[in-house]
Amino acid sequence: MTNLDFLKEGQIFPPLSEAKRIGAIADYNLMFDGNTYAVEEKHFKETLKNLNKLAVLLGWTDSYVAVEYNYFKLLSKKTADFVCGEIPDITATNASDAKRKKEQAVLDDIRTNTQFDLKHYDAWLDVSKYGEEYLRIYTREKKNTFTLQSPAMIIRITDEEDDYEVKNYVVAWLSDNCKVLKVQIHYKGYYIVRSFSVETCRGGEPFVNQKRYESANIENNKSDIYSLVCDRYTDEIFRCSFFRIKQQLKSDEKVNTGLDDFAIVPLTGIMDAERDHGVSDYDDISSIVSQMQRTMTQVQLIFDKYTTPTMGVPVEALTECEQTGENIVEIGRAIGIPENGVMPQFIEPDLTKLEMYFRQLEFSIARIKELSEMGAAFNADSSVGNVAVETMKATYTSAIKKAERLTTKNTDNIKRLFHLISMVGYDCIVPVEDIQITWYDGLPNDEEKDVRIANTKVQGGLSSRKAEYQNRFNGTEEGFDDMWTQLLQEENDMNSMRAVGSMFNPFETGGEKGANDGEKGKDDQTGDNDQDGGTQGKTPPTAGKSDEGDETDE
Repeated sequence: MTNLDFLKEGQIFPPLSEAKRIGAIADYNLMFDGNTYAVEEKHFKETLKNLNKLAVLLGWTDSYVAVEYNYFKLLSKKTADFVCGEIPDITATNASDAKRKKEQAVLDDIRTNTQFDLKHYDAWLDVSKYGEEYLRIYTREKKNTFTLQSPAMIIRITDEEDDYEVKNYVVAWLSDNCKVLKVQIHYKGYYIVRSFSVETCRGGEPFVNQKRYESANIENNKSDIYSLVCDRYTDEIFRCSFFRIKQQLKSDEKVNTGLDDFAIVPLTGIMDAERDHGVSDYDDISSIVSQMQRTMTQVQLIFDKYTTPTMGVPVEALTECEQTGENIVEIGRAIGIPENGVMPQFIEPDLTKLEMYFRQLEFSIARIKELSEMGAAFNADSSVGNVAVETMKATYTSAIKKAERLTTKNTDNIKRLFHLISMVGYDCIVPVEDIQITWYDGLPNDEEKDVRIANTKVQGGLSSRKAEYQNRFNGTEEGFDDMWTQLLQEENDMNSMRAVGSMFNPFETGGEKGANDGEKGKDDQTGDNDQDGGTQGKTPPTAGKSDEGDETDE
């Protein structure tokens, strides 16, 4: 959308260009909840209808079988887990100590007051589910906070030459039993509140297309069917309800936000030049799950028909039912079996042909793991146990890389969110450039490997101790200064102990001189060894001063 003309009287809402996206959101919600019927209906609507009709004719009352594994919810949860399952560090980086501490206090205050970590995790579930999510900033109790805004309620108005340049965000929702349409038209620093009376749309352009779609199915017009199947536009557009705008109810109301930007902050997945909105993760695997759905339905139908126990008995054991005319066997009667006669038995069906169905299911599962970039993360029974950390991380490599791409793309927006929230009701405004976010993948750290790498880089002159402490071990500058002071103090204490002799080195010449004199004969025998690197060679420099003092006394 490049203008606000769709909010005029007589227009259809939502506009046709947004209807397909908004209608698909309802399907994504059903998929997330495990309702794979929505997936089947989305991709094979006519096939499913025909299958159900056939099932009814054959006497099978229910041909629908749900896929046992809810890949959609698992995919979204894993995405959120790897992005922010372990909450990120959000720190202030101002060069001034006083300013940095003040800004850090504001960031911590925002994080607590807005329930950021809880909402942030839920937002990433929606990014995976819908391809995008919007964070709307508003003021409560004289302080800014934010909430999650469903993409179904957001329409982006972009520049005609650049789809990435947003001119307006339109937040729209229905109220009063779908008789009133309320909208917020967001600009930088303020938004306009507007409301319209609406009625259910019963005619107009969408329904002309629908009639064309229905006639194509009925008349079997190949050209119509081909054009409709190619883009599936008409099929999906009617998943949302349409309303016609009647009239504006009252004058526009302008609300100042006190911000230097929009009060809407987006989080997005992958996009391309043809889309104003992100692409759902579900689009990659929904057709495969739909195929699994049909395969499992066929398997279930075969099981229902052929696995009912069928009994084979001698003719003498059968009795004709007067009501139905069927031959039945009365269990419990004594039946005489002549020599070479037929023994009662259950006839087992040949189900070897089902193997092809299970191979197809295995192939579909492998494709889902590949396309979703989740790999072994989809294995519910893959307990890592005591496997090495490196092995565990290698298992989840593709999923972690996907999370890294999402965080790289959206880190600046999270910084902007904190900056905008700090502009109303907090002790100071935190600039975007003073905010640093450190993300974690949720997997355990291999500390031994990190220490090895850090030591190699420091010894090789490729990095400093402070840089490694801050970057690899997520330490702060103050923490490093405190640690370094403590290390120097411990080293000085150790040298002092060596100088006077202690339990750290009982062969020192200071405090143990008397004991050494008592064993002079033994020392004389080992004098040559001392010159070749005995205790004198191991005496630290501070102990040498003590030796010189002893010689002066003598």
